[in-house]
Amino acid sequence: MINKLRIKGKLQGNLLFLIIAVLGLKGNAFSQETSSDSLFAAKLMEDNLALYAQTDSLDKVISDLNHRNSLLRIQVDSLQASLNLMSQKLALSKNKNDSIQLELINLNRIILANKQDMLLLNTQLEQKSQQLRDKEFQLSKSEMELKDLKTTAEISQIKLEGKIDVHNSQLEGKSKEIAYLQKSVEEKDRLVREKTEELNAYYHEKDNSLRIIDSLSRALNQKELDYIRVSERLKIIESQYNDILAKQTAATNKKKKIRFIQGVGLKNYRTPDWQLTQNPNGSDLVITNKNAGKLEFDYITGVSLSLVDLTKKDANFTYDAGLFFGFGGQNLFKNFYIGPSFKILDFFHVSLGINAAEYQQLQSGYQEGQHATTIALVKEWKTNIYLGFTVDLELLSSIPKKF
Repeated sequence: MINKLRIKGKLQGNLLFLIIAVLGLKGNAFSQETSSDSLFAAKLMEDNLALYAQTDSLDKVISDLNHRNSLLRIQVDSLQASLNLMSQKLALSKNKNDSIQLELINLNRIILANKQDMLLLNTQLEQKSQQLRDKEFQLSKSEMELKDLKTTAEISQIKLEGKIDVHNSQLEGKSKEIAYLQKSVEEKDRLVREKTEELNAYYHEKDNSLRIIDSLSRALNQKELDYIRVSERLKIIESQYNDILAKQTAATNKKKKIRFIQGVGLKNYRTPDWQLTQNPNGSDLVITNKNAGKLEFDYITGVSLSLVDLTKKDANFTYDAGLFFGFGGQNLFKNFYIGPSFKILDFFHVSLGINAAEYQQLQSGYQEGQHATTIALVKEWKTNIYLGFTVDLELLSSIPKKF
């Protein structure tokens, strides 16, 4: 609206200026009219027309925008109202769901209470039925006694009045009535007998069911005792089986052809330790071997291959002869042992054979006791004789199990 007012103000100013210019031109009749004034007036008219056209188009655009804004406001209001309505419905649904859950819980409680009441009512109904049958029997008996008393009273009255004929007719009617009553009593007795028989049959069936339940309970207890006995026997048999299996496994292991063994080996050559030591006179250095002696113990690990079984029949221990191959020392792949092996007492092995190992020896030109300032060493392979005492690894692995 502000832009619209500004444009209208400009147009009015231009029109006013144009009118003043035209009046000035007419009043000044003696002035000279130039071509530039007429062109200026025509240009002002064209600008004014263009501004009027722009004003109309802007008014139309502004009205369209206002109309769209009003429609959008209406849509937003309707969507907000729908959203509020849906929120209210959701809250009501949650409340209804909670109330339905509570009603379901209450109904379940009521159903359980009704079931208990029905069981109690059935028991009471059975008692009432028995009492009703007793009362019916007593009632029929009382009716018969009452009718007998009425008949006696009527007979006495008739005798007093002297109406013999009426008395006879009444007697006939009473006889018929007595016969009818007798039939009714017989029908009642029959019904009572039927009900009594039904009750006796029910009690008899109940006794039979109790006896069957008692016998089944005793049979179940007996089966449980049998199951316990069988379980105990199975435990004993399982322990015996485990013992037999252990003995069989031990016997099988004793007869194995290949065994892994460990122990010590005594060889007739000691690994030299060459060093330079001070001469006793203190003048120079001498090459000496710190490891004096000819025997050396070595840790050996290897495999014993059984070739000949030397076990006697029914002997408690096994013996055999075979071949041992193994390694020794820290450098396993440069220290080999091979030779015949003898197994004694199931797990112990004695072997005697050759040891081939790599040693550090003095280089040619050097010898022990020589005066020198340095030592030149070379690596050489050397074979020796050894005596080995080894134990089966199975014995070592079975020791923790026994404890």
